[in-house]
Amino acid sequence: MAQLTHTPVMTVLQSLEQMSQTKEERLRALARERAVWDYNTEIQVAEERGEQRGLEKGREDGMQTLLRTLIEARFGQPLPDWMLSRLRAATPEQLQQWGVSLTQAQRLEDIFEG
Repeated sequence: MAQLTHTPVMTVLQSLEQMSQTKEERLRALARERAVWDYNTEIQVAEERGEQRGLEKGREDGMQTLLRTLIEARFGQPLPDWMLSRLRAATPEQLQQWGVSLTQAQRLEDIFEG
């Protein structure tokens, strides 16, 4: 466990030590302290995972939006529903490949045939 140096925390721990004079009471206090530490660590890890997932989702959404905008600009028409569905379901790798295919495409369908 990390060494605690924050004065208020140390004061509370010292008070707890004084209140818990028996070995059994000290062990219970230590178990509670560890449980709180573990809980806080789990919360922090979950928050970091959530942030990472949010960033990944944001990148994918941005890629989808950019590709849709470029396709519409190139072909000058709103995209058909089948193409919008494919864009929404695509992986980041597919979106990148379709972006490359867009540079050579003569018609909408050519983007997805490569």
